[in-house]
Order: sequence, then structure tokens, then C-alpha cells
Amino acid sequence: RTRQRHSGVAGQQGRGDCDGNTGNGCETDTQTSTAHCGACGSACNLANATSACAGGRCAVARCNEGFADCDGNPANGCEVDTRVTSAHCGACGQACAAGANATATCAAGRCAATCAPGFGDCDDNPANGCEASLTSDPARCGTCSTTCSGGTNARPVCGAGVCRLECAAGFADCDGDAGNG
Repeated sequence: RTRQRHSGVAGQQGRGDCDGNTGNGCETDTQTSTAHCGACGSACNLANATSACAGGRCAVARCNEGFADCDGNPANGCEVDTRVTSAHCGACGQACAAGANATATCAAGRCAATCAPGFGDCDDNPANGCEASLTSDPARCGTCSTTCSGGTNARPVCGAGVCRLECAAGFADCDGDAGNG
């Protein structure tokens, strides 16, 4: 911090001669000036924030959109990007939780789940994780929206995320057309 310069005028607490012009005395209120907060030359430039000076100390006046001062420490400004931070998604202290087969993520200030391979969040509820197995469920085979269908003398099955038919005993799919069973 730069030391306050005084013009020798008595009773000028909280003021500084920041322009070095003794003719205008202690022209700067170092208790409220963001360019000279607490002392001449001590500017408030807080990260991701509009700065203020109150009582000679830098403070956050307002956080930039998408950012928040979650730790209450004005020295590091608005340190959290609430649009992408899982521990503070959308607001300070609003942590994302992920259920089974998922990793919690935050995108655009909303919690989401990144699924483990072979699983899907088919109900769009990140709290219960990626509840659907996409490798073996004929109702969700490979993707949440793929349903395997059966045919005559066959039932649909899903293996490794691919639909196929399982023929009834004594029957076979000799023409390779799953549509006719």
C-alpha cells in the first residue's frame, strides 16, 4: 500500500493529498474512494466484481453476473463462477449431488449428471444418478429413447447396447429380418 500524503492541515483523518498538490490540501476521502481506499494509490480492483470502499477498506459492491462472493473475503472478490462450480451451482452453498453411476456437474447454473459408460439419466433427475442401464434394458437399449421390439416367435433383448431378437425354442431368424420375427 502507498503511504498517505498529508498537507499538514490539522483534523484531516481519513483524507489524503493524493494528487500531490498542496494548494488543494487533502482532497481525497480515503475512506470512500475506490482509487485511494485507505491510502493514496491503494485502488480497489476486485475480481469479477464492482468494487466499493467503505471505512478505508475494499468491499464488494456487486458481483458480476454468474459470480458470487461465497467465502465473504473481499480481498479475492467474487471468487466463484456459479455457472460451472458443482459446490456452488447457481448460488453459494448449493451443491450438486449425484446418485449411482454418475458424477455431479454444473452447467449454466443447473445441476446435471455425467453418466458412467453404459448408463443414462433417462428421468432427467441428477439426484438419483444415472438410473438406467443402456447395455441390457430392452426398454432403453443404447440410448434412453431406444426401445427394442420383438417379432413373431421372438422376444426383444438388449446386449451391449444393441437390440436383437431371441427366438423361441424351435424357431430361428433364417432370413435375418428382425421385423418378421
